[in-house]
Amino acid sequence: MQETEVMSEETGLRRDQVFSIHLGAGRRRCSGASLLRRIGMVFAVGGCFLIASTTTGAKDSAPPSPDRPWSPPDLPAHQAELQSRRVDSLGSALVDPRKLYHLPELIDLAQQLNPDTKVAWQRAKQALAAVGLKEVTYYPILSAAAASGYTRLFAPLPTLNINRAALVRAIETGGSASSAISLQSNTVAHLDILGQTTLSVKWLLFDFGERAASVRAAREELLVANLGFNASHQKLVFDVSRYYYIYNNQRDAVRVAQSALDTASAVNDAVEARFKTGLATQPEVLQAKQQLAQSRFDLQKALGSQTDSRVDLLIGIGLSPSVKIQIADDFSGSVQTDVETPLDELVQHALVNRPDMVAAIANIRAKEARISEIKASYYPKISSLASVGYGQERLSLSHTNTFDAGAPTFGAGLAVELPIFDGFLRRHQLEAAQSALGEADSQLQQSSDRTEREVWQAYTDLHTAVSSETAADALVKASQDAYDSVLSSYKVGLSTYTELVTNETRLTNSRNALFQSRSAIHTAATGLAWALGDLAQPGASPTAMRIRR
Repeated sequence: MQETEVMSEETGLRRDQVFSIHLGAGRRRCSGASLLRRIGMVFAVGGCFLIASTTTGAKDSAPPSPDRPWSPPDLPAHQAELQSRRVDSLGSALVDPRKLYHLPELIDLAQQLNPDTKVAWQRAKQALAAVGLKEVTYYPILSAAAASGYTRLFAPLPTLNINRAALVRAIETGGSASSAISLQSNTVAHLDILGQTTLSVKWLLFDFGERAASVRAAREELLVANLGFNASHQKLVFDVSRYYYIYNNQRDAVRVAQSALDTASAVNDAVEARFKTGLATQPEVLQAKQQLAQSRFDLQKALGSQTDSRVDLLIGIGLSPSVKIQIADDFSGSVQTDVETPLDELVQHALVNRPDMVAAIANIRAKEARISEIKASYYPKISSLASVGYGQERLSLSHTNTFDAGAPTFGAGLAVELPIFDGFLRRHQLEAAQSALGEADSQLQQSSDRTEREVWQAYTDLHTAVSSETAADALVKASQDAYDSVLSSYKVGLSTYTELVTNETRLTNSRNALFQSRSAIHTAATGLAWALGDLAQPGASPTAMRIRR
């Protein structure tokens, strides 16, 4: 029997034959080892180019020393992009400079312009997309593939060789005929795959609830994101309202400062009149001038605080401080004050109504669904598989006979997948999920404590502000009467300058206390509505507060 030669899959050459390759215009002959060396050189050069391309950022580095500031290498490019991205605020187009804006209209502007609600909205949209990513696992996966090229497979075909003389002798002598028959590997069959198209379907039929738990967790996380969006609106309403009250309170402070300046001017005139008649001393005149200068200083300080509070309000809305807008100087549209509802009822209302409380429950349910998903992954998955296609192939025998054929291909079946060992991956995932559930339970308790504390504080602040307004109103009346009496008495020489200045200062302080207490009432009422979760409820006015009685 002849020795069988080992054939190459692609060329059909024997190992001891010489490879022929063309490089450039000339033809070179080299052995298999030489070819391997050349291929290795090509890969080495390509690897050098790859390393060079991935290390082009080697110049990037941290600051060289802790004692000097760092100069970013690409700072001008980033600054240029910032300049190109900076566009005029949309608020300038939405604001009517001839309109007087009250609180509800300012809140409506803020809900359109403030970036906080836009960020929360995008997060909610991402959570919605995450639900879709989980739901697609219920649908079959349909894929199409087409390939055209040349792939050669081969198989040696043995040839039957019969020695007739030996066969005749074996027959004549009654011996074995196997010595007269031999097999020789002289023929090679080549199968060339020229093209193949396939349409395949894979459909997960049953997974013991893993997909359902995954979708349930994603939907709970969507609820958390949506509630976060509502919470951002509520906080925006509270912030804009608070800035609005502070701004109007600073307006009142300017008016009080202006009134104090007028009072100081009147006192100064009275002192100078008495000085001219010899009824006032020089120190009293100097003290009156000092008080007048102090009142002018207080007025300028109040004007500066008023400007700062206006800037805070406009930025809280989402407007540029340079935007021309008229802001109402009243409390119309504010949250209605309610001091009659029992505190315990308010606390219970907040515990079931606030977005963060509902989100805390949704977070717990999401963590529980995640645990169910991991537990279901321990069970097998059953999928259906199917494919249909068309193939073009060629069969060659000894380079003489060639047969081309094309025919459709198809198949179908069921597949069962059961992970046996994953390096304890799922066990660790389950432990982490159970720990996350414990954290969510603690967060619920934390949110409950915070809610109760905030409701108590807002409720106390509201009652304190209401009581303070009543006291401050009486204080203003008493201070005004006392000041008027002392001023009249001073003009006729029956009161001292010290008594006059003291009553003037008390009158100014009482006026400030009255305006601050009025602003504090609305701020506390809005804070209570925020603590209850009643601000910016869907379908309600942005500042509406509804309390179940």
